[in-house]
Amino acid sequence: MSKKSFLLLIFLTFNILFFSSCKKEDPDNVEAIPPRDLAEQYIAENDSIIEFMKTHFYNYSDFENIDINQTPELIIDTIDGNNSNKTPIFDQVKSIDIEVKDDDDNIVVHKLYYEILREGSGDNPTVADSVYITYKGFLFDNKIFDQRKSPVWLEARNVVRGFQEFLPKIKRGNIFINTDGTFDFLNYGIGFVIFPSGLGYFNNGFGNVQPYSPLIFQINLFTLNRTDHDNDTVPTILEDLDGDHDFNNDDTDGDGFPNFLDTDDDGDDILTKDEYDVDGDGVADDTDNDGTPDYLDND
Repeated sequence: MSKKSFLLLIFLTFNILFFSSCKKEDPDNVEAIPPRDLAEQYIAENDSIIEFMKTHFYNYSDFENIDINQTPELIIDTIDGNNSNKTPIFDQVKSIDIEVKDDDDNIVVHKLYYEILREGSGDNPTVADSVYITYKGFLFDNKIFDQRKSPVWLEARNVVRGFQEFLPKIKRGNIFINTDGTFDFLNYGIGFVIFPSGLGYFNNGFGNVQPYSPLIFQINLFTLNRTDHDNDTVPTILEDLDGDHDFNNDDTDGDGFPNFLDTDDDGDDILTKDEYDVDGDGVADDTDNDGTPDYLDND
């Protein structure tokens, strides 16, 4: 069996998850300093990100008319000298607003900036799914702090927030199986994202990443697996009842197990899978029509 065929068999049979330094925490190599005020730090970092994007460009010409199996490497450089006519990153990116809570549960809206270099051809992941990707993480001085040149599985909810929130913006590719049993991923999504430390490691640092460092990632999304962590037939993305993308703070029955890891979400001794969609119409059942689905209603 070829190496590619073996990898394809693994992908089709199991959801294999590898975790790397783009995780939320790296407990073996963390250097933390006392946290600063989240709102003040965001304002300062967002100003520096905007200044960086106005004075730098990326190699956008390398991504024009690329073949469906090509993955050019993102390169960022300063706009000056021979590059003085280049289009700044600031004029090309889009942004989304993300709510981040400080230690007092005050919400500070953070902007995340991104550019889609190739959209992809399949489905978009959610912030709860497992993704099969390659990526490069680097800083404003172009130092690479993390890179995976061979595809790895990552679980979106376990990576830093900025990485997680960007993933749904690109689509997976198509799998093409060759006559010899090998396979290729074609027309997969490619993009890059820039975000402040409040969506990254904030006051934690490791390796080349100093505390309060904005981060840049190029991400190439080959394929994905939808997740249902507790196998209760409710997709994990739907277990985030308040929609804040924190899957650990939704615990309907207060038993200490978040819904996405709880096979009986409402604690009524009836398994969620036996209450969620008994009639099979794709909609959560609500037998007493009180507005609360049966699997979340313990009466």
